[in-house]
Amino acid sequence: MNTRRKYNQEYKEQAIKLTQDGTKSVHQVALELGIAPNLLYRWLKEAAADPGIKAFPGSGHPRDEEMERLRKALQQAEMERDILKKAVRFFAQAPN
Repeated sequence: MNTRRKYNQEYKEQAIKLTQDGTKSVHQVALELGIAPNLLYRWLKEAAADPGIKAFPGSGHPRDEEMERLRKALQQAEMERDILKKAVRFFAQAPN
């Protein structure tokens, strides 16, 4: 069974610097580091996506943070919906 390897921010930045050096191709750098070339290409893409913001801020992906925010918003909306359903039933049963 394979376990996922985690690479810290410094390792990723150093790998990117090696590719930007211009002496070796991305494929060569990836092979020397023992990682898949597509992984190094992904790191390059992530680093280029937000040049002003520090790339690789944590162990999670930005989409994970967005998913968590959306889950909380959904939970809040469902709670409000349930309260409104109860209010509708209450007022529908109330004598005029």
